[in-house]
Amino acid sequence: MGFLAPWNLLTLLGLVVLGVMYLRLLRGPSSGHVWYPGVGQMGGLAPRSPWHYLPAIGFFLALAAALIATARPTMRLMMPENLAGVILAIENGWSMRQTDIAPNRMAATQLAAKALVDKLPAQVRVGVATFSGYGTLLLPPTTDRNAFRQAIDSFDLGGGFSFTYGLQAALEALPENPPEGVSPGVIVLFSHGHDVSGNDPLKIADEALRRGIKVHAIGVGTHGHNFDEEMLKKVADRTGGRYYPIFSASDLNDAHADLGRVLGWRLQTLEVSGILSLLAALLLGFRIGGSALRRQVV
Repeated sequence: MGFLAPWNLLTLLGLVVLGVMYLRLLRGPSSGHVWYPGVGQMGGLAPRSPWHYLPAIGFFLALAAALIATARPTMRLMMPENLAGVILAIENGWSMRQTDIAPNRMAATQLAAKALVDKLPAQVRVGVATFSGYGTLLLPPTTDRNAFRQAIDSFDLGGGFSFTYGLQAALEALPENPPEGVSPGVIVLFSHGHDVSGNDPLKIADEALRRGIKVHAIGVGTHGHNFDEEMLKKVADRTGGRYYPIFSASDLNDAHADLGRVLGWRLQTLEVSGILSLLAALLLGFRIGGSALRRQVV
């Protein structure tokens, strides 16, 4: 926890002084006396019940909460990320039929993509781009999860392999100038890492970096089976994203679980003075109610 106005915490010293004065008044001699003829001043009155002090405790706690609230406390909390969109760029060339990842690369990728999106907050818009010898935006960013699943299930396999086409299609699907307070977006690239387009992947990565768009790359394949992860690593590193090597279906599961946390949520510093103010009001209400109840009992 931190404070935006920490010097206001010094007011708690006044609360300590007030508490000391209150305790001294309780321990001091009473100014009221009761006399009965032939008996004199009564003494040895029954001690106060601990419940007698509850209203005072409620008052001091309410005052403490209110004073701390003036210091504008903050906390680091996990909050949904306000993204312009998440684009899944998924390779759908012939190489995705290979079975080095069971049951095959495409089926495992489809399952992982669905599981990844299931972990995102419902308000995050998700789009799908496919690529082989060219790139296609299959689904513009949307919050419609049924439309997303239908798009994932509708893949047709065929064509060559050039993941830069997928990056280009994904970049075109994200806004160039997102609204204020909205993050530019994220690209999740599923590919075996080969590109024969003649495009420079790092130039495209630099364009994504300029726009504040991270590229997280998932290498779908195993070494010795048409798989090259080095350029995928470089693209992810260049944009500040992460690279996940995938050699099995369980690796895909680990990747989407981690990405779900990375994409959908982030630590944010939030002011929580309103919560303390509400607590102070509740404690004050408890104090007033306790006093009223005590008067009725007496």
